[in-house]
Amino acid sequence: MAASCFTHPIDLIKVHLQTSQTRTGALQATRRIVQEMGIFGLYNGLSAALLRQGTYTMTRFAVYDVAKDYMRHADGTHLTGGEIALATVLSGAAGGIVGNPAEILNVRMQNDQSLPPYMRRNYKSAVHGLVAMIRDEGVRSLTIGLAPSLVRATLATASQFVSYDTFKEWLIGAGYPDSVSVHFAASFAAGLVATTVCSPADVIKSRTMAALRTQQSSPAVVAGARIRPPSLWHTCWSIYRSEGMRAFFKGWVPSYVRLCPQLVITFVIYERLRKSYFAQYN
Repeated sequence: MAASCFTHPIDLIKVHLQTSQTRTGALQATRRIVQEMGIFGLYNGLSAALLRQGTYTMTRFAVYDVAKDYMRHADGTHLTGGEIALATVLSGAAGGIVGNPAEILNVRMQNDQSLPPYMRRNYKSAVHGLVAMIRDEGVRSLTIGLAPSLVRATLATASQFVSYDTFKEWLIGAGYPDSVSVHFAASFAAGLVATTVCSPADVIKSRTMAALRTQQSSPAVVAGARIRPPSLWHTCWSIYRSEGMRAFFKGWVPSYVRLCPQLVITFVIYERLRKSYFAQYN
């Protein structure tokens, strides 16, 4: 949550780029947001981002560590690739399910500024948005985009946690002490891996979660027809057909610019808290 307060403006710009179907640069998107909403417009949806970290990220960290501890070998040998994969899938799935409502709110609140005024949801906060979603769209709306969320959460856990652990072990094995500088370097490298691996799923997730508003403005809604969110495969094919393969990596630069400090702050604080905990209770 501390990291999100620092990186939220970059995340907002990334969502604008991912949900845009035109070629818009990061600087152009930033300029438009500031012109329309002022400098504080870059923090639109911060409450949803904090809720997301307090559910999605917390669950991933907890389940990943618990799963690794449960499978830890008595002789001290490293976990096998299959055991790490199992811990990754479990933590990614758990985080994706628990954090999906906050993920929807995060995308919608950040994307609101890019919509015409008559299509904006105007959620005042994460709590207001959650109540409005359930009231206007039903409880099932909390599962919108769940499939790409689960895929992304699993990829994020694998690319972030596993690559971070791997880089940290390499550095410690090379003779560097287990210190803040090692945690910084390992998380910096993990950010590069995670951004590339997660970019396609992140774009699909953002498009799916933002798409329902466009459907709701169609004449079908006026006629009382039931609107369903687009399927995962329909979204993939639609993006590829209309924008090409490069569209799956839209927003890569702001994604990395956001994710790198996000992981550095997150893992450094996490390592310090973990060391403090073990020093106090063990």
